[in-house]
Amino acid sequence: MPKYTVHNIPWLLQPFFQLFGWSVGIGFCLLNFTFRSLCRIEYIGNEHVNNAPNFIFCLWHENLPLYFIAHPRFRRKHIWLTFPLWYMKPIHVMKKLIGIQELAYGASGHDGKKALKQVLDRLSTGWSTFLTPDGPKGPIRKLKNGVLLMSLKTGTPIIPMSFQVAGNWRINSWDKKRYPPFFSTLKIIYGQPVVVTSENFDQLKVQIAKEMNDKIIQKQGKTAPPKV
Repeated sequence: MPKYTVHNIPWLLQPFFQLFGWSVGIGFCLLNFTFRSLCRIEYIGNEHVNNAPNFIFCLWHENLPLYFIAHPRFRRKHIWLTFPLWYMKPIHVMKKLIGIQELAYGASGHDGKKALKQVLDRLSTGWSTFLTPDGPKGPIRKLKNGVLLMSLKTGTPIIPMSFQVAGNWRINSWDKKRYPPFFSTLKIIYGQPVVVTSENFDQLKVQIAKEMNDKIIQKQGKTAPPKV
């Protein structure tokens, strides 16, 4: 099924496709719950999120598991760009289960411009989103311009996110996605919101990339997440 997307699966395969998507998607949610239950999670910089009317979370692709572990439920209006190929169905299910109201299905060669316009329109009306600017295929930790252009075109502030965890487990993928060891402390650090303009574009590209790198912070954070 290399060319199928979530929108054109043959009807004969739909029952198996839906079973695959929902069973694995629920499994991802249970996996995140397990890590949340067996780790201490602290949040630093909550005020940067709570005081922003809307925002674009920005983090490195390797930190996606940490991002989902730390945020069990999204309660603001969120729209997320989503890769539409069929094997991503469990991720789509997981996103819906954690409260993402709208998914914009698109990527290069798969209605990418249409999906991006959908996200920009929502950001302009006060919705929020997130982006991994070195995804979907790398190079790892190299910031591409997409997130900067989103902010420039809509006036939505970018909140760079970084993480602190003592040790980590990594999986064998291009980005080496990581999980926190059981019984460790995971700290989520929200940076100062910044709005991109034509004047500060190059400066913020360097600054945001630095702020997404891991931090070493001694102070204890809050145990309750911000209002995402």
